[in-house]
Amino acid sequence: MMRSIQWRRGATLAAATYGFAGYTAVMLILEQRMRRSGGPGIIPFELAGNGIRAEQIMVQWGPDGERAAKLSLWLDFGYMLTYGTWTALLLERVRSVHGHPPVVPAVVIPAVAADAVEGMSLLEVLKRTELHINARRARRAAIIKFAVLGGALGYCVIGSFNGTRVARRT
Repeated sequence: MMRSIQWRRGATLAAATYGFAGYTAVMLILEQRMRRSGGPGIIPFELAGNGIRAEQIMVQWGPDGERAAKLSLWLDFGYMLTYGTWTALLLERVRSVHGHPPVVPAVVIPAVAADAVEGMSLLEVLKRTELHINARRARRAAIIKFAVLGGALGYCVIGSFNGTRVARRT
């Protein structure tokens, strides 16, 4: 029974990893389009923080770069599901090894929520709607997203190196 559960967890994590990797490949194609258009990738746009810098990036991109950014932002809503699931499964794997509370994988929820706020704000920036407000909101949300994901992945890395198993109750 226990082996069956472990196999299912491993298969689920493998499927999530493939989904995340596939989606990442698509997002990287759009990233390259933005860079080929003469501007930076999407992360500097996420972190622009003000209307002036956001406008500079959009001017550098030109129409093709902006189209790539817009498509990237729309696809990012699906990407959130893949990286959110993948990260939660990694957290669950490490959490279960160490016997930490079952709530640990839920820490990824604020990252995904912040990414959704960021995405909606940046779509408004691309429409040139309230540039300063939306660029600032997007930056704050991006910082929250990166901080939470960084902490979650740090937990996974540290927990993987300190792999002391706890006794499981049967």
